[in-house]
Amino acid sequence: MRQLRAKGLSLGQIYDETNVPKTTIRSWIKDIKLSEKQLEKLKSRTQKALQAGRIKKQKQDEVLKLNNEKKLLQKALSKVGNLSGRDLFIAGIALYWGEGFKNRHEHRLGFCNSDPGMIKFYIKWLEKSFGIKKDSIIARLTLNDSYKDRTEEIGNYWLSIAGLKKNQFTKTFYQQTKWKKQYSDDNYHGVLRIHVKDSLDLLISTRGFIEGMKLNVVK
Repeated sequence: MRQLRAKGLSLGQIYDETNVPKTTIRSWIKDIKLSEKQLEKLKSRTQKALQAGRIKKQKQDEVLKLNNEKKLLQKALSKVGNLSGRDLFIAGIALYWGEGFKNRHEHRLGFCNSDPGMIKFYIKWLEKSFGIKKDSIIARLTLNDSYKDRTEEIGNYWLSIAGLKKNQFTKTFYQQTKWKKQYSDDNYHGVLRIHVKDSLDLLISTRGFIEGMKLNVVK
């Protein structure tokens, strides 16, 4: 053990070599002085071991985090389950309340969002809750001016998402505002605005649906 220490091995390395209890090793080697080079080597080894330990802990924590997220997502998915017709109706009202066009000067249903899942949900709400046909939908794409050269590509993306035809899209609107955050070419698709033709009566009814939701809050 003393020879191993004289070579510059750490307490842990000597234990690995001899399997002698560390308390015993410590008492037998305490008088052995290591050179500056040996001490520096041990210090470097300790730092590397600590760093490796931190990395290992981070990976373990990440696995635990991902597993927990997976369990929570699965639990949430099972809790929602399949939406009934009324479930869809109520969820759609809440969605329109948050994202729909409600200005008193509006004369038809209007909705805009950049989330493809939300756009799909809204169109399903129109179809299932009110019997709106897709050919009654008019869409308009809004893009930042810096993405003008990708208009056709992004337009085709929304055609696929919404399940609409090209002639249902009006002229693209370009915003000339400066972005506060940058998007990669893969995740920027602008905003899609959707209007329903001849839907004044349904717009008025939707305003009533929203008021009904509000009344439930104060009960």
